[in-house]
Amino acid sequence: MLDKIVLGTRGSNLALWQAHLIQSLLQQQYPSSTVEIKVIKTKGDMIQNKPLPEIGGKGLFTQEIENELLAETIHIAVHSLKDLPSELPEGLIFAGSPTRGNVRDAFISTKWSSLEEVPNDGCIATGSLRRKTLVQQQKPQVKFVDLRGSIETRLRKLDDNGWDGIIMAQAALERLEKQQLVTESLDPKVFTPAVGQGAVGLEIKETREDVAKVITSIVDADTMYAVTAERSFMSTLQGGCSVPLGAWAQIENEQLTLHGFVGSKTGDTTIRECISGAKNSACELGQKLAQQFIKLGAKQLLAQ
Repeated sequence: MLDKIVLGTRGSNLALWQAHLIQSLLQQQYPSSTVEIKVIKTKGDMIQNKPLPEIGGKGLFTQEIENELLAETIHIAVHSLKDLPSELPEGLIFAGSPTRGNVRDAFISTKWSSLEEVPNDGCIATGSLRRKTLVQQQKPQVKFVDLRGSIETRLRKLDDNGWDGIIMAQAALERLEKQQLVTESLDPKVFTPAVGQGAVGLEIKETREDVAKVITSIVDADTMYAVTAERSFMSTLQGGCSVPLGAWAQIENEQLTLHGFVGSKTGDTTIRECISGAKNSACELGQKLAQQFIKLGAKQLLAQ
């Protein structure tokens, strides 16, 4: 057993909440070990004046943390799983997730009681192409402004700018005890979440079997089935967080139902399909659903 376990994380309040959750779970399992948290700044944290798709590249919120994993200055990288690309740098693996939080997106407004109420010429703030495309399905004329920064910064910008609303992950608000600000919790069957949304993802060096063993004690099996299906879908489509793509896996009894979504960046074309099967075939279900999407033209949409 490791005497000391070092967790690497970004420095936002949400990232630190997630790191403290993992620290607490590990400390409960291994009371004789010390679990420390190391804060690491990422490219996505440092460049705040550009929309995420304009910065480009994968791993905007993970690369610097991954460099420390490879250098073995940390043992475990703690991420919002939705920020972790499906293709990881050589030598690193996604090792697991504890029980998932709320998968839904939340609409927050000081003017309206639902997204449906927003006027056709209204203004919604979000930095996510997926969220923009999903809003455009309901409100084709709505204008968008880019929204970056911490949860607190985004909420402050809503107050300062008089927008009709903002959309963000509901799990983030719940973790920071701001769930009372949620105007509408958006139905994931309609407003498909990001791959891995609501889950904390743990990444480690592939050769560190001792660290992998430590993590198995805090991993939730059904969460892993769900996010495996979603990440398999994304990986097969070669998508990421800079394209309008979403997936959400539901598990009831031993059955897994995977809902997929791909849209054009203009919001005028979308593909929605779902697939069901045994939860222990999660990876194959993700691949099968992605192949259905490819036949329906998803690769062309994502390449726009």
